[in-house]
Amino acid sequence: MTQIRQKPPRDDLDLLSVPHFARATRKHELAAQRDRHITEDEHGRGLVSDLRVSKPYPRVVQIPYGSSAHLCPVRAVRRWHEVSRPGPDDPMFRHVHTNGTTVLDEGLSPEGIGDVLTRPGKRASLTKRLTGHSPRRGLVTEAARAGNDERQGRWVPASQVMRGYGEDDDGFNENALHGVL
Repeated sequence: MTQIRQKPPRDDLDLLSVPHFARATRKHELAAQRDRHITEDEHGRGLVSDLRVSKPYPRVVQIPYGSSAHLCPVRAVRRWHEVSRPGPDDPMFRHVHTNGTTVLDEGLSPEGIGDVLTRPGKRASLTKRLTGHSPRRGLVTEAARAGNDERQGRWVPASQVMRGYGEDDDGFNENALHGVL
């Protein structure tokens, strides 16, 4: 357990959903993420997320800075890091005790990640139910609206979403999040 000096926000949605959206991850991919799998880009452009556990195959996702602080996945990951102080082998996303001052050692399960995303939607009385798949689907929608190719989700190359896939891009220049966050 880690005692925390600063309480995480009452609504933990931003600390989980923004990085979840930015990587177009599946719930199990986020639950399996260890601290050592998220590193700083060597050129200061954001974060690099190594998804070792993935449905199709392991993949690396580049996460650029968002244009506003409250929607920035890099800032969200850094803020959670400051609050939770994980070790390199610790799950990146862990439970917070109900007292709000202790980050527990246990990582969130895929179901727990889905619950974190569903609760705020219920509180806001949204007509559509948010689920663990919502950030993944949402990135495809918003990237298309912004006119970006979608790379983070690693959909089948022949899919409509991937029709403009650019093999030679390093993941930062042609990133699905440009103009989205």
